[in-house]
Parts: sequence; C-alpha cells; structure tokens
Amino acid sequence: MQGMGEERNWALAAYGLFLIAPASSGITVLIGVVLAYVRLDGARGGVYESHYRNLILVFWVWFSVIFVATAFALAGMAGVALTLLRSWPSSGFTLYHSTLLLGLVFLGVVMTCFWYYWRLIRGFIRLLDDKPY
Repeated sequence: MQGMGEERNWALAAYGLFLIAPASSGITVLIGVVLAYVRLDGARGGVYESHYRNLILVFWVWFSVIFVATAFALAGMAGVALTLLRSWPSSGFTLYHSTLLLGLVFLGVVMTCFWYYWRLIRGFIRLLDDKPY
C-alpha cells in the first residue's frame, strides 16, 4: 500500500506544478508533464493513470491553443500595422478585421484558461478523494 501512497504524492506534485505554472512563466508545467509521462507506466491500471492522462491532455491542449493564439495574434498585429501604414495620410482607419481577430484570440485564450483550471482543480479534488479522473 505504500506504493499507492507514493504514487498519490507524485500525482499531487504534478497537479501542483501545473497549478503554479502561470506564476512561473510556464516552466513548472514542463516539469509536471515530464513527471506525468515518466510516472504513467507505473500507474497503468490504477486510479492514478487517469490523472496522469488528464495532465498530459491538459498540457497538449494548452500548448496547442497557445501556439495557434500566438500565430493569430501575430497575424492580427501585422494586419493592424499594415492597415495603419496603408491609411496613414487619411484620417479614417479601417482596423475592424484585425481588431476583431485579436479580440477573438483573446476570448479563445480566456475560455481555455477556464478549461485549464477546471480540469486541474477537478482532477486535484478527485485525487484527494482517491478517485480516478
């Protein structure tokens, strides 16, 4: 039974690393996902396997969203810059499409933040109750 308690501690540590990631510029999430990958084989068939899979899923979804959001934000900022350069002598700026893109990117990132913390807090609470994710 000590092995299960040790596995629980590793899973708690991984959740903790994910939860403090925004305050550490995301470095701890990298440590947490490596920990989840390393501990996944030892937890196969047990309660903690689903928690490690949850952490791995959260990492890859968050990474994908940040990658896509960065690409769209750069495209939106380039659109704003080009629009300003193109319409510089005139008084009317047509920034609608670029600002709409930036707003949608921001909305998507905010929604993903809510999803990120929902998955982590829900998993953390279920782990404290010794339940699978």
